[in-house]
Amino acid sequence: MILLYLWYIITIVQEFFSYGTAYRLTKSNGDNGVSLFGWILVLSFASMVPGLGIYLWYKYKEA
Repeated sequence: MILLYLWYIITIVQEFFSYGTAYRLTKSNGDNGVSLFGWILVLSFASMVPGLGIYLWYKYKEA
């Protein structure tokens, strides 16, 4: 049960990171709403994997 709560908390934190990453990727690749929606969708799925959302945020932080 504790692992489920821990996974849920990590997912929520990574969701916040994914919004910033999606915004940065949208600004660098295609500055429109469709691109933003696509990146938010992709990064929302990535945030369900523990550590992947934080890794992507760190990787694209300098972009």
